[in-house]
Amino acid sequence: MTGSFPTAQRGLTMVELLVSLVLASLITLAAVALYTVTGSSYRTIDAAQELQDSGRFALEVIGQAARQAGYQNYAQRDGSGNENTRRFAATSFPTVRGFNNAKVASPTNIDDDGATNNGGYNNSDTLALRFHGSSKLDNAVAPDDSMIDCQGVSQNYPANGDDVALSLFWVKTDSTGEPALQCISRGNPKSPGLSRNTQPILKGVETFQVMYGLDTDGDSVPEKWVSGQNVADWKQVAAIRVGFVIRGAPGSSQGPSANAADNKLYPLGKEFTGSSTEAGLVFTLPNDGRLRRVFNATFKLRNPQD
Repeated sequence: MTGSFPTAQRGLTMVELLVSLVLASLITLAAVALYTVTGSSYRTIDAAQELQDSGRFALEVIGQAARQAGYQNYAQRDGSGNENTRRFAATSFPTVRGFNNAKVASPTNIDDDGATNNGGYNNSDTLALRFHGSSKLDNAVAPDDSMIDCQGVSQNYPANGDDVALSLFWVKTDSTGEPALQCISRGNPKSPGLSRNTQPILKGVETFQVMYGLDTDGDSVPEKWVSGQNVADWKQVAAIRVGFVIRGAPGSSQGPSANAADNKLYPLGKEFTGSSTEAGLVFTLPNDGRLRRVFNATFKLRNPQD
């Protein structure tokens, strides 16, 4: 019986081989691209979560300091009388004070809360909040841990009118050029030779802005918001609004937006900023591959500013 039989496959033609190589290359490139995009997305998500946690922490520290601002322990520690000699004067140590576009030139100088237009990092402001500490009933120099400063250090009952606890916020860069929100306190009252010291509390802060709500008619409600240089009487400050921009690590961003307006950040909020042209209230994003986030909050001051 005769017939035809199929010819055995002996190999691939050159065309078939080239097509196979092209398809394999396309699949590999797609897989690499997907891996790269996925990895970049994970980095952005991780950075966003880290910035969120950091921003919330900083607002909690500032908020606690704002709630303590102006607190004065008028009575003796045992509640038996009035210690007016221990009250601090708002003329020399305002319970709330800040300066626009400022830095603290001499962090150890007890009178240096900054000065307007003396070179704040990216036009950052300074904010100083002062309050009385509180001591144990049986020991005037032993804090009872109810009043703490921005470094988390308990502050004791004042020994005199100048013995005032401090939480001072400002921005400076370290030796590598990394900016950070700093906290200056009057130091640990348990240590000899009480003096100011400064510590970073949040790295990556590129701008720190503060506005003050003035109560001009005595009803405890702010009638207008102004910058530090426009506060004539610090006793009128009934509230503060703070805002800052934090940046993540290099490579944490997906890149700038094609819309130029989306590349501008407003530390105090776009609606709050309005049409103001004050330097520092608008931050233009640099194209450096870093993710950035804005955090802001308003704090009502609950203690009398006198």
